[in-house]
Amino acid sequence: MTGNAPLLEIRDLRTWFPVRRGLLNRLVGHVKAVDGVSLHVMGGETLGLVGESGCGKTTLGRSIAGLERPRSGQILFQGTDMKVLSRAERKRAARHLQMIFQDPAASLNPRLTVLDALTEGLQEHGLLEGSREAEGARLLAEVGLPPEALYRYPFEFSGGQRQRISLARAISLRPALVVCDEPVSSLDVSVQAQVINLLMDLREKHRLSYLFISHDLSVVRHLSDRIAVMYLGRIVEEGPAETVMGSPLHPYTQALLAAVLAPGQPRGRKLVLPGEPPSPLNPPSGCPFHARCPKAMDQCRLDYPPASATETRRVHCHLYPPRVPDPAPLLAP
Repeated sequence: MTGNAPLLEIRDLRTWFPVRRGLLNRLVGHVKAVDGVSLHVMGGETLGLVGESGCGKTTLGRSIAGLERPRSGQILFQGTDMKVLSRAERKRAARHLQMIFQDPAASLNPRLTVLDALTEGLQEHGLLEGSREAEGARLLAEVGLPPEALYRYPFEFSGGQRQRISLARAISLRPALVVCDEPVSSLDVSVQAQVINLLMDLREKHRLSYLFISHDLSVVRHLSDRIAVMYLGRIVEEGPAETVMGSPLHPYTQALLAAVLAPGQPRGRKLVLPGEPPSPLNPPSGCPFHARCPKAMDQCRLDYPPASATETRRVHCHLYPPRVPDPAPLLAP
């Protein structure tokens, strides 16, 4: 992998889930959770992935981490197509790509002590240097927990402490990329700030890259270098964090930002989208957002919009020509 090559590159990825019904268990369709996504993450970069619940963010993260099998497309990690690797090669590559889950209570094995959870991967990959206790204590120190926690079980900790243990487990294998699936959404606000600051410190210390999945736009803006906006299994807008948050192009991104209360912003400026997101089992033709878009045109109902892009920004919307300049940032969201 060259210095300018992406650490992670996703090309036209589709992850569909079959739907079967009836006594004969017949296939009647597919839930198109991820439907033609292309993204990249550079080394040392944090890419924020935002969108409503059910848009496919978590499925995309799980597909990247190898927990879901994509229907088609490519996932290139460190320049290698993960699909063509043997089982042994995939295992070696997987240690460089870790995932932090939304609910640490569910992702930590309740039968394992913290020591076992932190050193299990190290032993499996032959990376354990010195004693298990010394390595476990070092990892706990990195996330701000005392060494006495090594011999306790997950149920003995608070939610914030369990998420710190999950972070320690993720960095134990010295990964290059960590997929963070809403890692702070289940925590109290004060604890969220502590975990976010810890994520930033670990990123600088270990030169990590993050794919940070969240529905909290303020958190994503604070942590991310770039932001990708997802709707019904597709990326509708992508670009530098300050540009996307300060001057959104896609009507869906504009609606998401309008729903965020900011100091001094009157409540009357909120934009309420009509209806509910369509079902990924039967997505609409054309642009998937057209049924809720206040700016929809006839063309939106017929054709999916191609990418309108500059060197740093991409948006899928018929409102813009094939190349669209970055507008001046707004004074207020």
